[in-house]
Amino acid sequence: MSRLWGVDAARGIALLGMMTVHVLPTSDPATGEATWAGMLFAGRSAALFAVLAGVGLALMVGSGGRTGWYRRVISVRAVLIILIGLGCAMLGAGVAIILVHYGLMFLLALPFLRLGARALMLVAAGWLAAAPPLYWWLQNQLRPSPVEPPDRLWHSPGFADLTQPGLLGLDLVVTGYYPLLLWPAYLFVGMAVGRLDLRSTTTQLLLVLFGTAGAAITYAVGSLVQAHSGLTERLLPYAGDPTALAGSLETGDHFLPLISDPLWFLIPMPHQGTTMDLLHTASCAVAVLGLCLILSRWAGLALAPLAGAGAMPLSLYVGHLLVLGPLWRMPGAPFAQTQEHTMILLLVAGALVAGAVKIRLRRRGPLEAFTHFCSTSLAGERR
Repeated sequence: MSRLWGVDAARGIALLGMMTVHVLPTSDPATGEATWAGMLFAGRSAALFAVLAGVGLALMVGSGGRTGWYRRVISVRAVLIILIGLGCAMLGAGVAIILVHYGLMFLLALPFLRLGARALMLVAAGWLAAAPPLYWWLQNQLRPSPVEPPDRLWHSPGFADLTQPGLLGLDLVVTGYYPLLLWPAYLFVGMAVGRLDLRSTTTQLLLVLFGTAGAAITYAVGSLVQAHSGLTERLLPYAGDPTALAGSLETGDHFLPLISDPLWFLIPMPHQGTTMDLLHTASCAVAVLGLCLILSRWAGLALAPLAGAGAMPLSLYVGHLLVLGPLWRMPGAPFAQTQEHTMILLLVAGALVAGAVKIRLRRRGPLEAFTHFCSTSLAGERR
């Protein structure tokens, strides 16, 4: 099957969105109001990345009955991604790195590779329904007091954290930036979508329709709850700073859940793990994918740089961490005096140029080629 440029283009948007929130502020420090970067990309770009991971798995495995070889390939690739993610924590990029969680989600997906679209939709629906209440309960059980957060790493997991497996495991599953109690919901949504006929115009239009409707409804519900329930005022003791609370309600920024009221579930706060958050961000991801699939029909060449960038996400993701850490945020770095808006322009332009070159040369990205070679070599003969 020929590659779907629309899927790659959507992944390119997710990649550029994550770069943007890693560089530009998502909320105004003075007022707490969300910036354009926060409104567009906070929470949504990472969720889109995770949903498209599921789409990619479904497209890779296909609908064939034999999945043994693919399980081995995915297992090796997942371990490599985890190791790369642990290494990236040493770069000092100052961002929440998703790679370790991304690789672990691949391993969690292995038992579900043979399921069809309907079964995967049921798995995704069940996960979306059950995960937030369990997350809410565990977060409150782990708190030393109602206004104190539970113990956590407070950084992206690295090799040094392997010496404290208990805290690392807790961080990966519950208290960290991308808790595995919640994020597989995105993966299963993507796997279910990937089982559909994504080349069908009808499917593409339905993805846009249902995704847009879901995003609009969940955002409207959250806005009504915030405006009329008094929940914002009741959350203030847990936030400490009214300005920080105002910003977190729109842009999240990986704060631990501000849980003090069951209405918390109805607020679509990015990176908070509420029911509305998962439904809203998953809906946005589905809508973006559908739109990119439609646009790829009529503007394929125009999307080529974006699709090329999306086809080499691991290389560009690690590359931008190298830029943000050793080249920008560390003392004495070559780009230490570069302004935020200049830096994001450089990163976006670099990613699109790399994407155009990738399309022109028809080659994998460096890390994609490395993980492909290792995984297919170690997986053995395909049968």
